[in-house]
Amino acid sequence: MTFRKAALGAASLIAIAGAGRALAADAAPDGRPIEEIVVYGENVYRDRTADINPTLSYDLEFFQRFEPTTVGEMLKRVPGVVFTSDVLEYDAVQLRGLGSQYTQILVNGRKIPGQQANGSVFVDRIPAELIDRIEIIRSPSSDITGEGTAGTLNVILKEGADLDGAFARIGASYFGDGDNALRYSGAAAVATSGEGYDFWLGVDVQQRRNPKQKYTEFFEPDGTFDEEAEFEKDHRDGTDYSLNSALGIDIGTGKLELNGYAVLTDREEKETVNGVEGPRDDFEYIFQETQLEDIKQKSYGGYALFTQPFGSAEFEATLGYAVYDETSDEFTTELEFESGDFEEDSESFEIADKELQGGVSLKFPVFGNVENKTGVDIRRQKRSGLQMGEAVDVEADITSLRIAPFTKFTFDLAPSFSIEAGVRYESYDREVTSDEGTGELNDGRILPSFNARWDVTGNDRLRLSVARTMRYPDFDLITPFEEDETPGDDDILVGNPSLDVETSWGFDIGYERRLPSRGVVGLNFFYRDITDLIELVPVAPFGSGSEFSPQNTGDAQAWGVEFDISTPLGFVGLDETAFYANAAWLQSDVTDLNTGIERKLINQPDFVYNVSLVQNFPNYGFTAGASYQKRGLSVEYGFDEIRDISYGGNLEMFLEKRLGDKIVVRFSATNLLDAEKLEVISAYDGDSAAEFAEAIINGDVDGIEIEHEQSSRVYTLTLRAAF
Repeated sequence: MTFRKAALGAASLIAIAGAGRALAADAAPDGRPIEEIVVYGENVYRDRTADINPTLSYDLEFFQRFEPTTVGEMLKRVPGVVFTSDVLEYDAVQLRGLGSQYTQILVNGRKIPGQQANGSVFVDRIPAELIDRIEIIRSPSSDITGEGTAGTLNVILKEGADLDGAFARIGASYFGDGDNALRYSGAAAVATSGEGYDFWLGVDVQQRRNPKQKYTEFFEPDGTFDEEAEFEKDHRDGTDYSLNSALGIDIGTGKLELNGYAVLTDREEKETVNGVEGPRDDFEYIFQETQLEDIKQKSYGGYALFTQPFGSAEFEATLGYAVYDETSDEFTTELEFESGDFEEDSESFEIADKELQGGVSLKFPVFGNVENKTGVDIRRQKRSGLQMGEAVDVEADITSLRIAPFTKFTFDLAPSFSIEAGVRYESYDREVTSDEGTGELNDGRILPSFNARWDVTGNDRLRLSVARTMRYPDFDLITPFEEDETPGDDDILVGNPSLDVETSWGFDIGYERRLPSRGVVGLNFFYRDITDLIELVPVAPFGSGSEFSPQNTGDAQAWGVEFDISTPLGFVGLDETAFYANAAWLQSDVTDLNTGIERKLINQPDFVYNVSLVQNFPNYGFTAGASYQKRGLSVEYGFDEIRDISYGGNLEMFLEKRLGDKIVVRFSATNLLDAEKLEVISAYDGDSAAEFAEAIINGDVDGIEIEHEQSSRVYTLTLRAAF
């Protein structure tokens, strides 16, 4: 499909459906001028939200000066967010360091489909230019889906209700590898409102690139260099096309809000691996492998929200449709230099995920200061194609129907004290079909929640939250299949269509203080008790090994402390200096069912922190800033290996010059410290999972690999203009 056809299709979809947000209170065109968000001379600070459940909110202006390309690049600045990706890739977000499957991603409060078999969404596919703000919902209320065990990220798209005007942006990025290293971007948008309506339309085109180099050395168990190494170059190039639009219309005393988006990606990934042997100063090339992958992805959705007051009550109805579609063509070659043997192979795969969502609710006063909201959410999903998991990739068709009635009571017990108590019932009906059979599951879970907010003083606020959440199993694990020689050569892995959900009880206790001038300082403690943990476990003997299957067994605990501060440094006489910092200490505990060893959850680091300084020079129309991000070591456990993963710190800087009230020129740079991702892989020998486990318990390492991965520095020049 060409971009023109896809854009027309998305525009048609936007015209008939969408998810939206509130219209302006009156019909007059009193929206905020766009130049206030394009060219602004004041530093922006986080403030407290009015939500009773713990929620952090960050406007676009909080991120924009560092010119993030995607939502992923925005999220690396907020508390407790971790990515376990390649260098300069921010794709599968991990709130509180837990696996990406525990983080729920919403767009305008609605679930969206994604590529991954664990249901996670790659946030580096969502352009930053579409975003109005990002909310981090640490603990849910009963009127949102209960899948955010670690938390929920709600991405709010721009709309025209509170904006007026137009803007354009052009930019160029230079990648420091020096090889065809210039990429361009552009965007434009318009917002307007009038008698009984408001409208927004934005388009964005950006060329993407990430050149990476990896160097891997192989060692004997005693640390002696094995005289084997691999040199890898990995270039990722592509172009993203995106648009989003919103239309709000007054219908009598009610309001209809439409919002839609489309993101199209044309991406190429090329990897070249050269294997060498011999001492470090006298390598001999022995083989070369290449992989060329052509990826085309389409994500689009449209949602509608209708609200109608009935006296002191309010009725709400929603309807939405979202699609994720990917086609990938892969071509590989392998050349042995000594023998001259040459092999080539090609394959293609597709993923199609379509989701229809709707719901109704009624909010009404019960008595006094007690309010109730009761409703039902319905979600119909159909997914087909290659379900790409960690253990196996399998073709399957999956259909599911989820019906979730809920009710929530809000009690304003005093002007300074409010509580919210509710319950949600998530009912799910699932059918999975593959070449090896069909499986069904019908079940449900009760998800209660309780949130309290106490304004101890005008500046000090305490929050308490208790909620039960759930996680659906990975798509590949619920598919009927048999995979030989997995996890060991003598084992077999069998899918489990009856696999049920994980559940978790979560507790959050938080304190926020509004600072005397502007900004907030916050401290939050969290705890998660996860049960029915999904693990690959032996269920029967199989020859000299075992038959493995994913099962709901075991439990895990996760806990930690999150801190953030956002404030000007006026208390030391620096009113135009903004200081931003956040840090999270992260811990977890689980018993490894394969070895019996107590360990942390996979890929959760001990800590992650961010520190930023922004200096404004208002008399000169000039601003400069710097930001530094760092995370601790994490460990990834497999049946036959253990990976210790660490990252160097990332330093970013920007310089900004405002030219009057409507134009800003901004220079930004990232990866200024040439951050390195380091993986130390301890491999263990065996013919079955049981033998691997014995080797791990005894510390019997068979070999060690050390992988060094780096990318280039990136320099970006951007011009933004408001009209």
